[in-house]
Amino acid sequence: MATDERDVEQKLDENLLAVLPEGGKVMSVTPSGMSDYCNTYRVEVAMPDGSSQVFFQKESAGETGWDLMEAAYKSEITAHEFIPEFLPRPITLGTYKSRPNVHFYLAEFAEMIDDDIPGPEGYMSGLIALHTRSMGKSPNGMFGFPINTRFGNMEQENGWKATWEEFWSEQMRRYLDKEEAGRGVPDAELARLRPLFFEKVIPRYLRPLETGGRSITPALVHGDAWPGNIKYRTDGETVCAFDTCIFWAHNEMDLGVIRNPRYPLGKPYLKEYWKHVPISEPEEDADSRNSLYLLRNQVLLAALYPQDHKLREIFVSNMRFLVDRVQAEEDAAKKVSQLADSLQTQARL
Repeated sequence: MATDERDVEQKLDENLLAVLPEGGKVMSVTPSGMSDYCNTYRVEVAMPDGSSQVFFQKESAGETGWDLMEAAYKSEITAHEFIPEFLPRPITLGTYKSRPNVHFYLAEFAEMIDDDIPGPEGYMSGLIALHTRSMGKSPNGMFGFPINTRFGNMEQENGWKATWEEFWSEQMRRYLDKEEAGRGVPDAELARLRPLFFEKVIPRYLRPLETGGRSITPALVHGDAWPGNIKYRTDGETVCAFDTCIFWAHNEMDLGVIRNPRYPLGKPYLKEYWKHVPISEPEEDADSRNSLYLLRNQVLLAALYPQDHKLREIFVSNMRFLVDRVQAEEDAAKKVSQLADSLQTQARL
């Protein structure tokens, strides 16, 4: 058990000290500023041999706070099993003895460079490793996760499903419901597009992955691989990923955020990924699937920040693009069919 002999009014809780290194002395506890949804701290501990160890701590109160801490711990510890070199080591999940309504998550602290986005090779290396190492290791061969994780502070429902289309459709319905409930303002265009999105777009671009003799092997996905969650460590070479909200999914789902125009990533990062991971069949649908998975990220951002009306406009525009693309495909197929019928009629005359 560590000790906290600092001359401060509020020292670290006994249950937190119990999981810090034996014989260590707490030297400093400073806000880390890495989260909008809970308190976060950098905890430095001096060791008896003169060295020091640094830890990252999150805390949050109430039942919701426990859910946030549990989601962070179970998501990070599962991802760490597959990519330990890319993820700070999770240590424990607990509740304060002095404040039983406050819960904490503890991990090793990773010193990172805030403003430097890794290039394609470094940025994608963690995702490539996570996907390829975990593929085929879903505990029941299904899509989902044992608990609901969090995108920011938003619950991500991860109930197990046998097919990817079913899992992803249910998640998207819930996210769209949350976005509409949080904004509280109806949108006529969204009301028009939403049923077409579920009736036409999703079956068109996800169903072929699991029909016609094709199948998807579930892989763990990061779930929120935007540049704020993938950074260089202070050596400027080693990449660190964190704040995962993982579940077992189609690996390409993680690539949707890479396409988001709000981040300086895009095609070079996607090309780097495809050097190492085969494109799922049918390959000709890969671009449309990427736009479809981008929509998830856009809807989640709109739900997290309902005061930003532009975010809804962005995802509605992308939904319209996908609906129009499917409609154009159907119109083209109809014309081909009509032409074939006409040629057959002429041949009989």
